[in-house]
Amino acid sequence: SGRRNWNAARDLQRYRHNYPGLIESENDVEEDMWNLSFYKNEIVFLPHGLHIETLLETWWDNYEVLEENHSYIQWLFPLREHGMNWRARPLTWHEIQAFKKSKEVMQRFIRAYQLMLRFYGIVLINKETGELKRAENWAERFQNLNRYSHNNLRITRILKCLGEMGYEHYQVHLVKFFLRETLVKETLPNVKRSALDYFLFTIRNKRKRRQLVHYAWQHFKPRESFVWGPQDKLLKYRPCFGKSQLHQKAEDKLETPGKKSEDSVEKDQNHPLEEEQKAGDAANVEPQVNDEGVKEKISECVSKGESGEEEKVTSCTQQEEKDLNSEAEEVQGTAESDCTKESKKRKLDASMADAKKSGQLKSPTDIENISRNLGECAI
Repeated sequence: SGRRNWNAARDLQRYRHNYPGLIESENDVEEDMWNLSFYKNEIVFLPHGLHIETLLETWWDNYEVLEENHSYIQWLFPLREHGMNWRARPLTWHEIQAFKKSKEVMQRFIRAYQLMLRFYGIVLINKETGELKRAENWAERFQNLNRYSHNNLRITRILKCLGEMGYEHYQVHLVKFFLRETLVKETLPNVKRSALDYFLFTIRNKRKRRQLVHYAWQHFKPRESFVWGPQDKLLKYRPCFGKSQLHQKAEDKLETPGKKSEDSVEKDQNHPLEEEQKAGDAANVEPQVNDEGVKEKISECVSKGESGEEEKVTSCTQQEEKDLNSEAEEVQGTAESDCTKESKKRKLDASMADAKKSGQLKSPTDIENISRNLGECAI
């Protein structure tokens, strides 16, 4: 469209900054925490709802109910803002802390996340990292996702809630999944705009958000029409993905020269919204795409298989390994030098002992000469 949706930009900026100016109840009594009570299986969701255990067990494959019922999503993924269901209560800061302290509640939260992922044709394959993959029935579920755009709002809610509950790493994987499917695989054309306007900017971690913006820019067509980041900064930006903690020291060395570029990208992405408003509001309507065209694209993906397209980080990895190898050689050289000195010292000690026994060592000068002959080893 050539324009960003600045209403979305304002909404997501407020979320990322933890709702500045929000006035919440200071009451930390659990009996008044409706969202927590629901997740403890004590009350049903409203209106006309079920207990969460019943929902998680009986709705697992009930895609029709998950699609048509519009009351449960605000209870499964509560936010610190009002939604369309006015019988649901906004989440509070005290509730968030109570959620995180309860193992039982957080286990149900992950099950709820898996329930919705399955509904969208996605599988959580690693609970520790949040890594995702397509479900076996992904083609069928993607068609539903393309057809009913209200699911884009649900996904935005899920992403926000993941961030509130401390699952920022889950956010990153889910956003990356949708960017890949919309921009690379082109299987979800009716999700594309929401992925760029909303999903992408739910990420609170600046570094991760920059990486994802750059990834989106790389795969957006035509690239010159990308409006979710400054073109000049994106051209200069060099993200490095998939770095292990083992390479952290080398990583710090690599990132220092590029810090200015990263900061510039973030600065240009988040200039005051009053100025951004001048660019105009983007259309809120999702583009309509012919179902037959979508089916053809999905069929192509099925025939091509799940080869996937991942970023190549050869240059970063090689540089890190080079730095690490240099450090290793330096350490090894130091160790060898220390060993050599220690060996010489022992030889010197042995020579002195022999000299004392034989009576040959009579003055400090003799000691100095022996030391010099053994390579100036410090005694």
